[in-house]
This record gives sequence, structure tokens and C-alpha cells, in this order.
Amino acid sequence: MLRLRVKQAMADAVAIGRVWRYRAGAYAPSGRVVPSGERPAEQSRFDAAVAAAEGELEKLAAANEIFAAHLELAADPMLMENVAEKIAEGMTAADAVHAASGELAALFAQIDDEYLRARADDVRDVCRRILRQLVPSETDPFAAIPDGSILAADELAPSDTARIDFSRVRGVVTRRGSATSHLAILARNRNLPAVVGLGDDFDRLDDGTIVVLDGLAGELLIAPDEHTAAEYRRRMEEAEARSAAADAYASQPVTTRDGRALAVLANAGSVDEVERAIRSGADGIGLFRSEFLYMQRQDGFPDEQVQTAAYARAAELCGGRPLVIRTLDIGGDKSLPYYRFPEEENPFLGWRAIRVSLELRDMFRTQLRAILRASARGGVRVMFPMIVSLAELRDALALLEECKEELRRQEVPFDDRIPVGVMIETPAAVFMADELAAEVDFFSIGTNDLTQYVLAVDRGNRRIAAMYDTLHPAVVRAMRLTVDAAHRHGCEVGICGEFAGCAAHAELLVGLGFDELSVAPPSVPAVKERIRGLETPQAELTARRAVEAATASEVHELIGVG
Repeated sequence: MLRLRVKQAMADAVAIGRVWRYRAGAYAPSGRVVPSGERPAEQSRFDAAVAAAEGELEKLAAANEIFAAHLELAADPMLMENVAEKIAEGMTAADAVHAASGELAALFAQIDDEYLRARADDVRDVCRRILRQLVPSETDPFAAIPDGSILAADELAPSDTARIDFSRVRGVVTRRGSATSHLAILARNRNLPAVVGLGDDFDRLDDGTIVVLDGLAGELLIAPDEHTAAEYRRRMEEAEARSAAADAYASQPVTTRDGRALAVLANAGSVDEVERAIRSGADGIGLFRSEFLYMQRQDGFPDEQVQTAAYARAAELCGGRPLVIRTLDIGGDKSLPYYRFPEEENPFLGWRAIRVSLELRDMFRTQLRAILRASARGGVRVMFPMIVSLAELRDALALLEECKEELRRQEVPFDDRIPVGVMIETPAAVFMADELAAEVDFFSIGTNDLTQYVLAVDRGNRRIAAMYDTLHPAVVRAMRLTVDAAHRHGCEVGICGEFAGCAAHAELLVGLGFDELSVAPPSVPAVKERIRGLETPQAELTARRAVEAATASEVHELIGVG
């Protein structure tokens, strides 16, 4: 048995299962020689795959001009002839496409012209699309995950996680990643044990090996003996019993011991997660990540009807409780399979979130109309991410008003007084909090990005991961400034970053004056239970000392977090 200590273990839970390795884009050529009599049929299979790929690309080209270039490549004579020659020589259509992809990409990569060199990636993308038509497993590689597996991958993009059936997965391990990556967030939302950013030790994981993920101790055990495995199974049963005890009171409203009421809401990225959150006792949804609705698609932005149906269903499940829908928060570490974002040296400082929406106005208008239409079900709120200036906020608000006027003319029902909020995620938003609060109904502090930007620490960089600390006094002070500014204007303020989901942080957050906390659904019962044991005056004293602290270690010691 090998026991590894890991720093980035997600979810306070334990899992045991066999490793299933996901290897992205790892098409393995069959090497089969096709009999001469079957080669015309193999050519026909290739032609049909190209036609299907062209059909997909024609739809995508309407949303993004890069796919117009891909459409041309799919019918490029050089590609067609190269593949046809290989099929005539006895290769399968899939093997021929795979081989041609490598050869043509290598040719483009050797060209001096920078633009033509970049076409090598386009060739690979087009050939992968054709391969997905020829090889069913290429369409959804995650379909082969056995039940009860520990999923192991170099990394998992948000577009990957959107395609995984997590009911078949007991835990996740990745070579790369961080505690605030979207995989980590998803794991916490599902209380799914996960180890992200394992590094070189990832190579110790072989397909079929039994492993234990211990999110409580931050350990990964490879090939445990039967005695050890039995001990972990016992601990799993005990944890389930404790969770059941907290669940018994989870759906009840929460107040501190001295009677101060707070709302504990949940974060969600899909209608299914909304349903789980409400079952867990959440007082509503404090963050509905609408980007997952976009990332699950392969053929372009979701239309108004698709979005309206999803948001309306989520509102129905909330039953009048708050449903805070964050508009598309894409860019940074989140991409779309059908839209190519520009190459950027610093994507977290680049074209992302509200900046994308305000530029792709037709897309933004579609989303705002869908949110407004769903608001007729009650409880819906809209929230804009990554706002750094009044100009951005006013531009977004103006477009929202235009959408309202369109719906009025069309006599489509909606909540004319839908609450509007902004995410506070940057130092600029903190310093502009007074001005922003005067124009919106609520704030929500996103501690993941706020910590990253206040401390100038890349949250995905393992070398400086230890510097990423939301308990740094600078971050705590930024939260205090924001809460105070919001309350001066009668603006509610919540917190929806992963930081809020740790019950040990509840005293600090109550003391800072937050009106609501939005956490991963499995964390709702424990956070509520912790708040019920707090006294507001003591929490305020703790918060005051944290704000006055000189170092992060002082704050850690103050609230009892290692």
C-alpha cells in the first residue's frame, strides 16, 4: 500500500474504487488491413463522416467565423486525397484520418508564415470532428466509465465535466488543477471526493488499481490492504450517520443563538443540482452558474427557448425561494466547444464574463430575455459577473431594460421588478462598492476570484498555491469594505465562493455582517448547524480581530483553521 499526503483534496468525504484512466484525444489506430473488396465501403464511410462533420460545421459557422475556415478544411482536396490514398492502400477510414491529420498538421507547422502555421491546430480539430463520426467512442469517451470508478485524468475541462455521468463515479483524481478549479467546485457541490493537482505521483495510478480518496485527512491510498479498506468503509458509514443527523434540521430556517436570521443558499450548475440543493435544505439558490448550460452543447449557443425552459424549471423547483442566475461567466479557465476564444497571455485578466456578454450582444440579449421570461415563475434574480466599473454595469442594465420593453410589447409576462445584483470579484469592484450598491439590489462576493486578484496569485499555479489564502488580512478587509458599503445603501450582500462552504468559516462571515451564504449543496446542513451555535456579538469580535490582524496565520489561529 502506498499512502500519499495531498494538499488539494476536495469534499469532506471518503471514497473507495478502482481507477479508470481517461486519456483525452488518445485515438489508438487499429492497424487493421481492410480487404480490397471492402475498401469502397470504407471510402463511403469516410465520405459520410465528412458530410456529417460539414453539417455540424455549417451550424457552428453562424456563431463563430473560425468554423467557416474549418468547413473549408473539411472539404480540402489535400485532406480528401490523402485519406483516399490511405484507404485505397488498405487502412480503415478512422486510421486514415488519424494518419492524415498528423501528416498535414506537421506540414503546416513547418511553414514560416505564422498564420499558416496556426492552421495545424485547425487541421487537427477538423480531423477529430471527422473521427468522432467514424468512431462512436470518440463521440463520448466518458460513456465507458464503469460504475463505482475513481476517474483519473491529466485534467478535466468544464466542457468535459459537463458530459460525465457522475452517478457512476465515486471520486476523481487529476494530475493538474487547483482547489478553486471548476472541477474542484463541482466535486464539492456533489460531495464527491477528489484530489486535484496530484503532479508526478499521478503516474502511479494504473487502470483497475483500487484506491482510497480521503478528503477528510487529505490522503490518497493506492492499493490498500483489506484491513485498511475495511476501516475506511466503517468511517464512510459513520460519516453518513453524522450527515443524516444534520440533515434532519437542514430544511429549517437558521438563526444564531441570539436570534439573528441568515439565509443559507446553495450553488448549482444545472437543474438537477438545483433539485439536490433544495432537498439538502437550502433556502434557495444563491448562484446558478448558467455557463454550464452553454458548455453542455456542441452545436452553438443555447437558444431562448432552451434557456427559458431550464431557468423556469429551476425556479419551479425553488418554489418561490431565491434563484440567483449569474449571466454567462465564460473565459479564463472556461471555454466552449463551439466558440474559439482568442489566445491570451493572461486569460484571467482578459476577455471573460461580462466583457464577453457586452461584446456578443445578440447572445447576451437572448440570455436576458430567457431569464426575464423565467422570472414570471417567481423568485428569480439576475446577477452580472466581473463588473469593474459603473460603465459596464449601466451598459448591462440598459440592455436589460431594452429586453423588458421588447417583452412588454410582445405581451410576454415577466417580473418587472426582478432584483439585479453584481459579483464583487476584483479590487476595482471593492473600491467602487458604494457607487455600485447605489444602482443594484444585492452583491455577492466571489471569494475564488477576489482572493486571486487581491493577492495577485494564479489560483491554478501549484508553485505558489500556498500563497492563495482567503484568510489573508487583505482579503478579509476587502470583504469588510464591501459589506459595509452595501449596507450603507440598503443593499443585501452574500458570499458565494467556496470559502463560504466551510463550516469553520461561518463565525467570521456572520461577524463580518453577511446577510446570506451560498455553499455547495452537501455543505448546507453543516453550515446551518454551525450558525445555530453562534452568538452575534462574539462573531463580530472575531471578525474585528481578523480585520485588524497583520498576517494570515493570525487569522487562521483566530478562527481555529489550520
